[in-house]
Amino acid sequence: MLVKTKQYSLTCRCILCLLLLLSFIACSTDTSSIKEEAPFIPEESLREANELIKDGYYEEARTILETVKTRDTSQKHSILARLRIADTYFDEELYEEAVVEYESFLNLYPYDKYASYAQYKLAMCYFRRIRTVDRSYSWAQRALIEFKKLQRNYPRNPYMDIIENRKRTCTNALAEYEFYVGNFYFKKGSYNAAIGRFNGMLQNYPESTKVPDALYFAALSHESLGERDKAINNLTALINKFPAIELSIEAKKLIESLESKK
Repeated sequence: MLVKTKQYSLTCRCILCLLLLLSFIACSTDTSSIKEEAPFIPEESLREANELIKDGYYEEARTILETVKTRDTSQKHSILARLRIADTYFDEELYEEAVVEYESFLNLYPYDKYASYAQYKLAMCYFRRIRTVDRSYSWAQRALIEFKKLQRNYPRNPYMDIIENRKRTCTNALAEYEFYVGNFYFKKGSYNAAIGRFNGMLQNYPESTKVPDALYFAALSHESLGERDKAINNLTALINKFPAIELSIEAKKLIESLESKK
């Protein structure tokens, strides 16, 4: 009798364990308890990223944009996401990173409707770094190259009205640097080197605002070398081109002084 009781108890335990196991399996396979993943809508993701960019949350925006770039199989929105990633770096003033992204975009989509925008922003990555005369030469030079490329490759771009002003700023920065170096040589007494810089500036940047100064200091350099005729030629050119400026008055006085020494 005791043996039968034990066997009955063991059987009950086995049945209970089996029921518990079946209940666990049923719960684990119940599709109603599984949370469905929200559908991916690239337009909404782009809007969310743009809002983050407006508020200055650039890293968070890049995370969303990277998702759009990789998950949008249609490529319709991923192209724009790629461009907006570049914009986040630009807005954050991380210009080296922005350059990489804009160049990558242009290499992949040179004929895309956003290509002229990417080229403009690429040029601006260099233009934004034009500051002090002694450190801006390479930035101005590269910005000028990229602005010219924008005009050449995308002649119908919407930035034509402002490109010429940007180019003039670049040209003046380059001219100012050449004058800065020439003036450095002049102060050192290296007059031939100074003349080389001044003449190079006059030849390469004839529309620069530093032209009068270059003509005047080139004349002073020639005078210091005893080359009076060349000095007078530079001063005469200064007076003829810029008769109304104060430096031309000084040029006239210097010509009179040089001619009196002949």
